[in-house]
Amino acid sequence: MERREIVLQVIEKNPGIRFNEIMRITDMKNGTLSHYVKKLEDENYIELERSPRVTRLYPAGIPKDEAEICKYLNMTTQKKILLFMLEKKIVTSIQIRDHIKKSPSVVSVNLNELFKAKIINRKYDIPSNKFSLKNPELIRGVLNEYYPDSIDKLSSNTAEMLDI
Repeated sequence: MERREIVLQVIEKNPGIRFNEIMRITDMKNGTLSHYVKKLEDENYIELERSPRVTRLYPAGIPKDEAEICKYLNMTTQKKILLFMLEKKIVTSIQIRDHIKKSPSVVSVNLNELFKAKIINRKYDIPSNKFSLKNPELIRGVLNEYYPDSIDKLSSNTAEMLDI
């Protein structure tokens, strides 16, 4: 398989993947990968999202709301939070912290980022705020479409919890 096809395949299997991650996966040098990414972009096979210090790549035509979800599903901590919230429906930051085994500050930063991106809801409550997904159907659909392995793991975790 030629390098151009390899790069396209990696992007299609991992929408929202970072440029550096593609370099690591494909073992291509920066200049070589840049060349193929530019060709694929010029031919309208992929779309790029550039922000300071981060370039993310998506298959062409991916809807903006799905691309936004994919971006967070490519970040390990946010992905764990989203999958946990999909499984539990409503959670507290303490439950998230215990589940993902991260410090309270890491949980807080990640929840704030997901809240600002309008992916989660926050309900102010005592003694702890409650968090839920704004659109669990969209997230489940993105998981089914682009990350089927994650949805399989989520299903088996839910089955174990229910002793099915």
